[in-house]
Amino acid sequence: MEEKRTKISENVEKIVRSRTCGCKDLYVALVLQNTATQYMAGVPRKLSRMVKAKIDEKWSSEKVYSDDETEEVITAYEGTDVELEVNALAPQDRAFLFGQKYENGYLIKTSNDMAPEVAVGWRERKLNGKYEFKWLYVGKFSEGISDESSTKEGKLSPTTKSIKGQFYERSLDNQYEISVDESNLIDEYADAKTALENWFSAVQEYQDTAGSTGDGGSEGTEDTGTEQQ
Repeated sequence: MEEKRTKISENVEKIVRSRTCGCKDLYVALVLQNTATQYMAGVPRKLSRMVKAKIDEKWSSEKVYSDDETEEVITAYEGTDVELEVNALAPQDRAFLFGQKYENGYLIKTSNDMAPEVAVGWRERKLNGKYEFKWLYVGKFSEGISDESSTKEGKLSPTTKSIKGQFYERSLDNQYEISVDESNLIDEYADAKTALENWFSAVQEYQDTAGSTGDGGSEGTEDTGTEQQ
């Protein structure tokens, strides 16, 4: 009796797990529209050099009981706490992130300053040399900045800056994050591969099988100028 063998596709879905060992390329974009019918973000601009990122997704859960047992567990997304440690912030960065006023060389802070809605993107390096690329769609760095400095004690003691914010789902479709892990890309994922080529040129949207982005979208409207890192 002849043995039958099933040929497996060359593009079998693979699962690769690799530890995170770094982060870089921090970008922010102003959210221009965040309504039930449209989401639009401006052109991303490169922020400071990243030192560390702490991302804390918060979910709540509640058990519903009946017949002396758990009938269902209801979960709800409550937001994402973001804390970014960066090497430095220019006054223009502070004005952009926190809604402060930068005019004629002066940075002016008031108690009425309102941080704008922004999207934030970056990439995380894996031990296998690949990267995971991310965008958080909407949030505010409304907790301001943590500054620390110390006197010179025989040698230089460089310090960093920490900014904290709360991010949440966008109104259009309740999406709050999009990411692509290039370690797990196969040939069929052509759209995701293409997106990685220009990940930071715009806030990315999921491409459906028809090649459209759905109801949302990102549009470049901001002049980012020239920056030095």
